Amino acid sequence: MRHPTLPPRWITAFAVVLALVASALLAPARPAHAADVLLSQGKTATASSVENAGTPASAAVDGSTGTRWASAAADPQWLMVDLGASATVTKVVLNWESAYGTAFRIQVSASGTGGWTDVYSTTTGPGGNQTLTVSGTGRFVRLYGSVRANGYGYSLWEFQVFGPSDDPPAGDCGSANAALSKPATASSTENAGTPAASAFDGNAGTRWASAATDPQWVQVDLGASATVCKVVLNWESAYGTAFRIQVSASGTGGWTDLYSTITGTGGTQTLTVAGTGRYVRLTGTARATGYGYSLWEFAVH
Repeated sequence: MRHPTLPPRWITAFAVVLALVASALLAPARPAHAADVLLSQGKTATASSVENAGTPASAAVDGSTGTRWASAAADPQWLMVDLGASATVTKVVLNWESAYGTAFRIQVSASGTGGWTDVYSTTTGPGGNQTLTVSGTGRFVRLYGSVRANGYGYSLWEFQVFGPSDDPPAGDCGSANAALSKPATASSTENAGTPAASAFDGNAGTRWASAATDPQWVQVDLGASATVCKVVLNWESAYGTAFRIQVSASGTGGWTDLYSTITGTGGTQTLTVAGTGRYVRLTGTARATGYGYSLWEFAVH
């Protein structure tokens, strides 16, 4: 019994399909695109002006939609955040209060003092929540407002800057405490029983405590430069409401803020940060009580 033969064009088409399938199966897998991460939260922010003491620049990058930055009622005005290191910026989210900007630019700079490059510009800003797709690289990111929507200043509940991260996700940050038993110093101690070393000894029954004045600091020498991804603070009841986490190559200057807050909660605080340095420091500027700053443990990952 003779079997029917396929027309030549069918055979050719079938061969092409097989080749495409084989190519797809044998092709090397493409690496997944790193998810964009929030780079600006808790970082150092400055502004051209503030409406009053209750609307500082830092309120726009503190992660709280109940606090805001507001400027003086004049044009132009700007708000700038220091990311701590040069970064690729892919997205900016503006959560405006009712006093918003209709004409503004988003800019990046390496120095924060000049060389600004526009990555977004509009003259028809609608206010509300704006998610802006941008593309640029810089350590400093600025909103520069030139026309206001009303007679008030510019006002933002939150100013969020996003970019890709090639680092492991926060959940994969190393579990080892790089600060454990490393040399520590402090601006002061309450007494001989509360030395700086007690915050890095791995013992939650010993503590560092400072004198009852502001500011105060405690720092640890990791022994070599390291990339820092997380800091865990285990406060005693005498905690800081306003403080910064900083890194430095020398321990004597060149400090870079990795985290900043004016609404510290005390207790155990786990802070996701990103920066590189040999020395890591907590600098407290406002205390929650009449006592000094006091930490059971200060872990660096």
